[in-house]
Amino acid sequence: MTIREFYNSSIWQKQRKYKMQQENYRCARCGGVAEDVHHRITLTEQNVNDFNVSLDLDNLECICRRCHNKETHGLKEKYEYDGNGDLIEK
Repeated sequence: MTIREFYNSSIWQKQRKYKMQQENYRCARCGGVAEDVHHRITLTEQNVNDFNVSLDLDNLECICRRCHNKETHGLKEKYEYDGNGDLIEK
């Protein structure tokens, strides 16, 4: 499965929801309201099908959009995710 297919899969949606509930929807970095679940080990086409990476709760971190943008895209806070999960410029 591709990364896009993974993020659209029901197994990811269930694991994402479980992690968010487990962490009370709080950002692990700033304590704000978490909107995203970040993979500490970045998903690639080579590891997306390794559920020890893609679905491992220890590899997942609840994170707010601002902290996620800083982590994933450096300090470029001019980006956000659209409703499809695609990165777009604000």
